[in-house]
Amino acid sequence: MANNTNLVNLSNNELILFNFKDHVAFLTNKVDTSYHKHNYIQITIGLYKGFHITIEKNYIYTEGIILDSNTNHKLYGDNEWQLYLLINPESVFGETIKRNLLQEKQAYKLLGKEISNIIQLDIKSIMSEIISSEKYNKLLKRFKQILNISDYNLDRTIDDRIQEVLDYIETYPLDRLSVKELSNKIFLSESRLSHLFKEEIGISITSYILHEKVKKAFYLIFNGLSITEASIEAGFSSSSHFTQSVRDKLGMTPRAIIKNSRYLQV
Repeated sequence: MANNTNLVNLSNNELILFNFKDHVAFLTNKVDTSYHKHNYIQITIGLYKGFHITIEKNYIYTEGIILDSNTNHKLYGDNEWQLYLLINPESVFGETIKRNLLQEKQAYKLLGKEISNIIQLDIKSIMSEIISSEKYNKLLKRFKQILNISDYNLDRTIDDRIQEVLDYIETYPLDRLSVKELSNKIFLSESRLSHLFKEEIGISITSYILHEKVKKAFYLIFNGLSITEASIEAGFSSSSHFTQSVRDKLGMTPRAIIKNSRYLQV
């Protein structure tokens, strides 16, 4: 059961954030980003009207879109409410989206019927209430059914050594983590580990670690630490290093994301 004490009615907030093991979901009316790319698969849906987005210099208007990881883009929210899901591409959720919808393309523009059915879920009202993980999971299940990405079996297996590295990253203190230590852990050279990790996961090991540090820092901030304290504990050299990393990866500053926001760990 999720802890609900940090949530208030959405009318008092410009962003409400739900953090899961395989994805982050948030509802907001304050996204206007600079050009950026990140490791996540991104789903964006306009809840009341469409939005403009530039994808690799291609400027389009849409009501819903899915972007593959590491796709350069800039989104103009225009102070309208949108639903965002940032999904780990190595998760079953992410792999299913890549196989069923993206199919090696950079972007998938949602069909009118898909958007209409998602909007009928009344996501804004549901997510603005004090919500339990069970309620959110029911909403997510219906969302996946609409996009035909639910309960999909995947045959892909990750190299055992890389799986060991992923497990180690998840449990080891990020402020002391290095590629050298990881390579020693599985008895590979740093260069061989870097090559194998990129081959298996699709991004560099340093980028993966950076994403984990960003995620950890936001978790700490929303649980009461200052930006400076959270930055250091998550393994950044300074708060400015954290701020620059977030701007590069998400197109917004940490303060812009945190302001008038609420967070739920599920």
